[in-house]
Amino acid sequence: MKKILALLLGFTALHVLANVDRPNAQVDTGLLQGAVEHNMQVFKGIPYAAPPVGDLRWRPPQPSKPWVGTRDASQFGPSCPQPYVKNLSTGLNLPGDENCLHLNVFTPLKSSQNLPVMVWIHGGGMLVDGARDAQFTPINLTKNGVIVVTFDYRLGSLGFFATKELIEEAKNNGEPVGNYGTMDQIAVLKWVKKNIAAFGGDPNNVTIFGESAGGRSVTWLMVSDAARGLFHKAIAESAQQSPLRGLTQKHLGMTPQIEIDAKYMNALGVKSLKELRSLPANKLVLTGADFEKGEFGGPFVDGQIIPGDPVPLFAAGKQAKVPFMIGTNSWDSSFLVPSQPPIEALAKKLHESPKHIQALYSRVQDKCIESSDILGDLLYRGSTKLLADSMNGIAPGYAYYFDYLTKNIRPAYPGVPHTFEISYVFGSYGLMPQAPNKPESGADRCALIEKATADLKQKSVWSKYWYPITNKNDPKDIAMSERMSASWAAFAKTGNPNVPGQANWPTYSLKSDVMRYFSDDQETITGLLKERVSYQILHLREMFALERLKDAF
Repeated sequence: MKKILALLLGFTALHVLANVDRPNAQVDTGLLQGAVEHNMQVFKGIPYAAPPVGDLRWRPPQPSKPWVGTRDASQFGPSCPQPYVKNLSTGLNLPGDENCLHLNVFTPLKSSQNLPVMVWIHGGGMLVDGARDAQFTPINLTKNGVIVVTFDYRLGSLGFFATKELIEEAKNNGEPVGNYGTMDQIAVLKWVKKNIAAFGGDPNNVTIFGESAGGRSVTWLMVSDAARGLFHKAIAESAQQSPLRGLTQKHLGMTPQIEIDAKYMNALGVKSLKELRSLPANKLVLTGADFEKGEFGGPFVDGQIIPGDPVPLFAAGKQAKVPFMIGTNSWDSSFLVPSQPPIEALAKKLHESPKHIQALYSRVQDKCIESSDILGDLLYRGSTKLLADSMNGIAPGYAYYFDYLTKNIRPAYPGVPHTFEISYVFGSYGLMPQAPNKPESGADRCALIEKATADLKQKSVWSKYWYPITNKNDPKDIAMSERMSASWAAFAKTGNPNVPGQANWPTYSLKSDVMRYFSDDQETITGLLKERVSYQILHLREMFALERLKDAF
């Protein structure tokens, strides 16, 4: 009897241990068994929609089918089809697969109920990247008591595409058309509303957040009636605000989406939707060269999912009435450098005075980035201030400026490049490439920038110069991540990013012009590049009021 009892007790202990190692969750389509990683419970590769293949290619996301038994949720699903770019595509397991509409749930190790939920929308120009990217491992966010959801959505021509035949089919089906990647994002939010309580999350306290194209997605969801009520707070990181195309009509002077996609069909040598749907996915993956030539229209104003550009819609008070945070990095325009025009040509395209521009930007130390710095003021710093200010009278709006680099690489950069804040927000900085042991030289930054640009243009290699670099052992790096993760989590919990022990972070207005400043020492900044940015804000407003920028972007 004692032996039997001992065996039973041993079995029970093993069963409890197995549950700790492999947590379970029941969602509407079946039972999941996750894993434990980085002191988090993780559930990966959960289908949130049916595979968009066959007749479902270029259709709104459809419900996923239930499964029998327990689904292994310890591994990521495949990335969505996309071009391979050396260094940039690390860990994505490309070329990807159309059966990619999966999401991942990360929770604190200790189970709880009604936790705030943060839904991350990855960037990559709506052309590359995915949830498998190590940057998006939310180690410090979950430590601060929030649940994080990451996911993959359709990219490139598979995610953003519209032809006359597709428009007619959608009309007959009573469906929206074209912005399928954005529809996927909305489908994730619907899944979260229905299922997140199974993981201890509060479906009535959901924050959307994203960076770059993900940050722009946040601003599009803020103005989309199709997303209303599905989130309660929003954070847009590095959300540049260049104008969108129209579906069938010229919008702000730009070529309509159906004309771009008709040209793309001709290049593929197909004439019908049936032929397009019969092509293998790899035939439809756009290249970086296609992107540079303008062969990828990206998201566009369709009147249903994306009703218009966020800048004028925010100004008109038509955004979601939820707390909003937006910010930019000090060199967010870094990724624009490879395609930046000479300053004289840029001034002409923007209808700005070359002499005035030269006077305003005479203090830019690295002349090789002068044009991108102008675009940075227009599309990043200016839009950050303008969108945050537009929240006045609607809901609390906060703005930040990120200007921190780990010390041994700081001399080599004119500012903080695009994407470099992500690993500090998530707490994944230890998973990034690590800084050299000795300080890099800043004697000729333009030589470094020009080499990185040449690598991309000539070799299709994303230089490590533009990929986030940290020092997991530097107390300043650790402290920066702790500060940012705490503020992001506080915002998700309450709609206010203020944290005890940190500088007061006021709501933003153009009048006071105070932003939270994440840097080596200073914690707030007033009047950020005021003369330059104010000038570009005038042109940003004009951009969306006058149809005169036909080929500027």
